[in-house]
Amino acid sequence: MIRLSALLMPAALCAAASFALPSAADTELPVPHRVNAQLESSLDLLESLAKDGDSGAQLTLGQYLSGTAKTGADYERARKLLESAAAQGKGEAYTELARMYLEGRGVQKDTGKAVSLLESAAAKNDPEALYTIGMMRIEGKVLKKDPESGIRKLERAGKLGSEDAFLALGRIYEEGKVTRKNPEKAFANYLRASYSDRREATYHLGLLYITGTGTEKDTDTGCGYLEDALEHGNPLALEALRKYCPPEGSLQAPAKNEGKAKR
Repeated sequence: MIRLSALLMPAALCAAASFALPSAADTELPVPHRVNAQLESSLDLLESLAKDGDSGAQLTLGQYLSGTAKTGADYERARKLLESAAAQGKGEAYTELARMYLEGRGVQKDTGKAVSLLESAAAKNDPEALYTIGMMRIEGKVLKKDPESGIRKLERAGKLGSEDAFLALGRIYEEGKVTRKNPEKAFANYLRASYSDRREATYHLGLLYITGTGTEKDTDTGCGYLEDALEHGNPLALEALRKYCPPEGSLQAPAKNEGKAKR
């Protein structure tokens, strides 16, 4: 989901329109003022593009306003922008609208409407919508519990780029609560999730390597992953390091392509 950080990244905005934000080196303003100036410049341009009907700008601006709204008018404007983007086929807009209805942000809570919007987004292959519906099916709170359907949705979401889906699948196959345990699939999904999740996925990978679960036993590699998880703020990694890993030396997490699931 695009948030404030995306508005400060020229590449993210340039992908939707041919323009460039001013570089920090182009101005003598102090850093906080340069950031504010970039943000204001980005918002002004998004406003102009959205007004002209650009669906990408409407989506980005709607997401931004939805996340930063302080008044009813802000939420109303966010909703209208997102609805316009959705009408032009932006699956992410359906997902953001669904979130507003699920949480009651600027609108009355409406679970049925939220689910309908998520299903529309999923039909357009929005990975976040597929992930959300998948988790709803697995948890059985909002939608009827159907683990098999939920897992299929998560697998689709993963193929479309949802790192959250890979992490969830790793947990599902490791724990074996909603489907049969599958250590090899748990390992493979945690490995894929670790490409972006350096806090939780690397922690689980470390333990799987150390115990030889779903992959060949490799204590050094496992300890490297645990160190990586600790460096990224996972407090459980410290206890695991003390339990399984020698204190001497500095172990490094392996390159992404070094992970190898046991056949």
